[in-house]
Amino acid sequence: MSALPIRYDLPDSARAVLRALATDGPATRPALGDALGLSKPTMSTVIAELTRLGLVAEQGSSRGATGRSAVVYSLATTAGHVLGVDVGATRIQVSAHGLDGQQLASAEQRLSQRRHNVTASSVRATAELVGRVRARIGNTAGPLRDVVLAVPTAPGPDGPQVDGDDRLVAALRMPDDVPVIVENNVNCAAIAEHRTGAARDQSLFAYLQVGVKIGVGVVINGQLLRGAHGAAGEVTWMPFPWSSRSAPRRGELEEYLGSDALMQRAHKAWPDSTGAAPAPADAEALFSLAARGDAVARQLVDAHSRDIARLTVGVMSVVDPGLVVLGGGVGQNPLVLPEVRRVVRALAWNTEITTGALGEHATVLGAVHVAISRALDRIA
Repeated sequence: MSALPIRYDLPDSARAVLRALATDGPATRPALGDALGLSKPTMSTVIAELTRLGLVAEQGSSRGATGRSAVVYSLATTAGHVLGVDVGATRIQVSAHGLDGQQLASAEQRLSQRRHNVTASSVRATAELVGRVRARIGNTAGPLRDVVLAVPTAPGPDGPQVDGDDRLVAALRMPDDVPVIVENNVNCAAIAEHRTGAARDQSLFAYLQVGVKIGVGVVINGQLLRGAHGAAGEVTWMPFPWSSRSAPRRGELEEYLGSDALMQRAHKAWPDSTGAAPAPADAEALFSLAARGDAVARQLVDAHSRDIARLTVGVMSVVDPGLVVLGGGVGQNPLVLPEVRRVVRALAWNTEITTGALGEHATVLGAVHVAISRALDRIA
C-alpha cells in the first residue's frame, strides 16, 4: 500500500494520556495527572491539544468528595476505529471497535463446509462482510486506522506461512492509508484471553486450541512468543506418531487431533445394531450425545480428551506455563476439561488448566486488540 497512515507529532505526555484513556477508560484531568505524574499546567496543555486534534472529547462531569465537579474526558468518536476479522474454519467474523475497545458493529457468517485454509469462497464472504460492517459505520466513528485479519497458517519450507493472505488483502480493497496485516488465528485468541479473558494478568500462559485444527499461543510477560521463524506454538509440526513401530509424518499430529479425524474414529466405532442412535454428523453432535449420557459418545470424548491432555503435557514440558487455557470448538467443551486435568496430573505436575472465557469470539477479539495496539502505536 503506497500511502502512509496519518501520524501525530505528540509529546510523551500527550501519548501517555491518550493511551491511558484508551486502556483504562474515561477519566478527569486530576485523575489522569495523578496517575501519570503530570502537573496541572501540563494536563491542561495536553487535553487542549488532544481535543483540537479530535482525539479526545468531554464526556460529562463527575463530583468529588469535596463537592467540586470535574470534566470527564474520553477518546473522541473522531479518534477513529479498527476492524478485526476472523477467517475461521467454520465461520467468518468481522468486528469494528473504537480505539477504546468499544464495539461499534459486527457481522458473522457460518460456512457451509469446514475449511482448513483460506479459500476463494471464504475470501469473497470476508470481503462482503467487511463491506457490510463498514457501510453500517459510515462516517460516524472517525477514520479506519487499522485492519487485522486472523487466519490459519500453512506449513512452508522456511516455517509457517499464512495461506491466502494476498488474496484476502486485495479483496478488501482498503484505502491506501489503512494498514492491513495478516495474523495467526491462535495467536489472536491467546492475546484476547490475556487481555480480557481467562488469562487476564497472567505473566506466562499457553493457549491451546483444539478444533478443526490445532495450535498453541504462548504469552510471556504480556508479549506473544513468536520464535526465530515465527513458528512458536506450531505444535502441528511435533513429530507424531513417535514410537519404535511407527515413523512420524509431516503434520500428522494435527491430522490425528483435528475434529475431522475424531469424527472418522467416531463413525468407525459407532454401533450399527438395530435401535442404536445414528452416528453423529459432526463433533458438536458427538459432544451433545456424550453430555446426554450416550456411552459410546462419552468413551470417544474421553479418549480424545486424553490425547489433548498428552499434547498439553508436551507444551508444559517446554514452556512450563502458570496456566493453560483450552480453546477451539473441541478444546473449550466442558466435557474435555476434567479428563485433561486428570491425565495431566498423572503425567506431569499440577498446573492450572481452564477453558477460555471468550468462546467462539476469542480470535476476532484478539484481532481487534492487535489492531488497536497498532493504531495507538502510530498515534501515541
